[in-house]
Amino acid sequence: MNEPVPPVRTLDGETAQWHVAVQAGAELGEHPLWDVRSNRLIWTDCVTGKVHSSGGCDDTVIWSQPEGLPIGVTLLRANGGLAVATGQHIVLLDGDGRPDRGPIYLPIDIARVRFNDGSCDPAGRLLVGTTGGNVVGLGELFSVSVDGHARRLLGDLTESNGIGWSPDGRRMYFIDSGQPVVYVYEYDLHTGGLGQRQEFATIDPALGYLDGLTVDRSGDVWVAVWEGGHLRRYSPNGRLRDIFALPVSHPTCPAFGGAALDTLFVTSARVATAIEDEEPWAGHVLAWFGAGRGIAPHRYGG
Repeated sequence: MNEPVPPVRTLDGETAQWHVAVQAGAELGEHPLWDVRSNRLIWTDCVTGKVHSSGGCDDTVIWSQPEGLPIGVTLLRANGGLAVATGQHIVLLDGDGRPDRGPIYLPIDIARVRFNDGSCDPAGRLLVGTTGGNVVGLGELFSVSVDGHARRLLGDLTESNGIGWSPDGRRMYFIDSGQPVVYVYEYDLHTGGLGQRQEFATIDPALGYLDGLTVDRSGDVWVAVWEGGHLRRYSPNGRLRDIFALPVSHPTCPAFGGAALDTLFVTSARVATAIEDEEPWAGHVLAWFGAGRGIAPHRYGG
């Protein structure tokens, strides 16, 4: 299980060498985050409602949603705690995993939608999206200020998913998994408002669904392709630089971590894998050492 798969040559002639970082077997592993303060990887199994902290051979569940209810996303807080989007609200935890203030409620109908992916902007706001499954138009994207005020940024979405910012914070990349497009918005760091939208990159829908993303130090955008079994790396101008094959068909989200932020971690799912014997790595957290240089994840200031 720990043996690396053969190197995969890509568009620009680079190779990717994948290893199992965490033998997680997650139903739906999502949104890895490298906590530079603890030198550990934070990630979530959304279906089982568990937040994990992993380092070396050690993997610990640091918070569980009561009654095993699903989690949309887990994000880091500036005070060292976590912000967990679940149910109709965002639970705020301190560094010991205990609630340290009341939850933040968002105006969503949990009978029709659930939280999905999210991220924090460079100014400390928390952005989180929703999805109504395959129902077009129910998804939304919200921004939550450091004082807990929520406002709706986008609507009429299918599945609000990957979010990231250019290194200077002036552009926000966004994926609605119901569309075969990575969008880029002008972003006002002072107000948290969205400006002009453009198509940054597109994908043939036959190749899979765009899922989570991360932006590296050079401004390249890395995107996981659900049901496509690969990552796509785009230059800051939207040119497809590389396609990196993965040993799993349902990757969910990439993120850079490690002491030098030069290891690329990728979460994956096994909930959608019909024949587990053919995908023994499904649900594990994968790693590619020396893939590039990332940016430490932004934290929620509230």
